[in-house]
Amino acid sequence: MDTTWVIIIAVIGVAVLLCFLLSIANFSGERFLEEYEQTNKIEVQTECTPLQFVAEMNEKHFKGRLRVGQVAQKATDAYSKGTIYLSTQTIYTNSVASFTIIAHELGHALQDQEGKKLKSLTFLRRFGRGIALLLGPCIIAGGILAILEYFLLALCLLGAAILIFILSLYVKLKTISIEKDASVKAVAMLGEYLTANELKISKKLLKDAKLTYWADFLRIFLWWTALSRKTKLFN
Repeated sequence: MDTTWVIIIAVIGVAVLLCFLLSIANFSGERFLEEYEQTNKIEVQTECTPLQFVAEMNEKHFKGRLRVGQVAQKATDAYSKGTIYLSTQTIYTNSVASFTIIAHELGHALQDQEGKKLKSLTFLRRFGRGIALLLGPCIIAGGILAILEYFLLALCLLGAAILIFILSLYVKLKTISIEKDASVKAVAMLGEYLTANELKISKKLLKDAKLTYWADFLRIFLWWTALSRKTKLFN
């Protein structure tokens, strides 16, 4: 095959791959919300309510020590420092989506109880947010020093900027790993309450949720294209 054609095919392949990655980075959030709305319309067949589910899991895994807080805005469910925060919609909707979200946050609570995964991630994020303030100045100062031919200093500053960027990618990958583990724990808990078909739907929702974290990683990784939506380095 002619070398020119090889180059053309390679360029087209890279362009197609880039478009695919950008589509994941930019539209996974909308996909998850659409999947969430559909899953939230499917009522579970169990007679257990979301609050009863929380109470039973609390007794079984946390000896009743887990606290439950309520937030008004939907899709703001979270876990932090011994408290699981659930939106009003999650608490009062007996849907597959509600049970899935609750189980996922309970998965984070189990992680917190079993080890230091969440604490180490929180530390890295706080540390990263501090040094992220130096990223822009390092790049600008490094560029100016390179123009002025102070190459060693320029290299040091640009190297520091690259290290900050690499750390942000590492934090994103660590986040993905933790979210995946929480989902595995969630599925184990849900298996006791959902039917086989409901569990299948729940797994799909968790998969779409995990894709949003990969999207966040790709938005950072593809920042140089100026085509991906903005995201914070250490959120």
